[in-house]
Amino acid sequence: VQANGRLLRKDEAPSVRVPCGSEPKKKRKPPKDRSSIINDEEETESGRDEDEAYSTQDACVQTEKMVSDEQRALLNKVESLQSVLKEKDQQLTKLKFRLMNIRDDGTQIMFYTGFQSYQAIEAFYHFLGPAAECLCYSSDKTVSSKKKRRDRSLSPIEELFMTLIRLRVGLMEQDLAYRFGVSQSTVSRIIITWINFLYLELKKIPLWPPKEIIQVNMPKAYQRTRVIIDATEVYIDQPRLPDIQHMTFSNYKNSNTFKGLIGISPDGVITFISSLYPGSISDKELTRQSGILDLLESGDSVMADRGFDIEDELILRGVHLNIPPFLRNKKQFSEKELVGTRRIASLRIHVERAMERIKNYHIFDRSLPVQLTDIADRLFFVCCVLTNFQEPLMINNIIIIKNDNLI
Repeated sequence: VQANGRLLRKDEAPSVRVPCGSEPKKKRKPPKDRSSIINDEEETESGRDEDEAYSTQDACVQTEKMVSDEQRALLNKVESLQSVLKEKDQQLTKLKFRLMNIRDDGTQIMFYTGFQSYQAIEAFYHFLGPAAECLCYSSDKTVSSKKKRRDRSLSPIEELFMTLIRLRVGLMEQDLAYRFGVSQSTVSRIIITWINFLYLELKKIPLWPPKEIIQVNMPKAYQRTRVIIDATEVYIDQPRLPDIQHMTFSNYKNSNTFKGLIGISPDGVITFISSLYPGSISDKELTRQSGILDLLESGDSVMADRGFDIEDELILRGVHLNIPPFLRNKKQFSEKELVGTRRIASLRIHVERAMERIKNYHIFDRSLPVQLTDIADRLFFVCCVLTNFQEPLMINNIIIIKNDNLI
């Protein structure tokens, strides 16, 4: 060690103290060249990328697991809510006025529809064919065939049920709308559509039977009777036009009406239904215009009431008219005439019951509203034909005495 230019002995050298806590400086490494520095940086970045990839993958796995758990929980909740909703819907359906809810009650079925059982309604529905599944409602006429029509609020058989109630019980449209849970306009659309549809389908049934069938099923008391005719009237709202008011005014009913002619076979089946005519028409003129005279054959016999003074027209066709005798200028009937009158009256008992069946469609209890007068013909025809789907009035030439009016 040198000090001031001279060498010091070992014992003369000053002692050097190192502060506590300090460390001797490390020797610096020689600087690396540029290529090695770049390689080190790439290795560092590669390692960092791998770490980030592993951490991202772990995060995705955890997120998917969390989402999967949440989805599973939501699906379970949805299934639970759907189960509750289905149960509530079933309970609500039981509370609604539906055919399926009274299918096992024959009395209610008869009361509301005129059919004896649910099986009879179901058979009638299948008789109508597949066209009942794709009816075109009045509001759908302008819809393009390429566009899907509106979904039905009710099933087809429930729509038929609604229509039968309207005809049989005569419930108002507002009442039906409340019972079935639909709008009044929907009820109106359904009723009009189904009446038109029923008319077109029931019109295909040949009502007028051949003479041979009439003779085979004819009760002995009727001898050669081919048909028993009677007239009935349907009340309508007073028309606005004075001329129409005058034409439709019935002196017999003292109201505005439509008048129709009904033909009934000796065994109580309706075999002829005329169109409806203004209520002022006479029974004689009604018979002429109805077209029933053209269906009669020589040798036939027609039974009618006194108002049907059509003997002149029938004689020209070789047909006999069987009506109660008139007093004319006599003071009283002879014994023979009284016996004939009583016999005809007794034979007309089940004919009156057949007419009563038509009147049991209580839509005719009130005046037909304006929206139904345009289809009054079809409405009347449908109600008359529906009576033929009820139990027969006679079986094996025996008159069945039964109260058909359950309303």
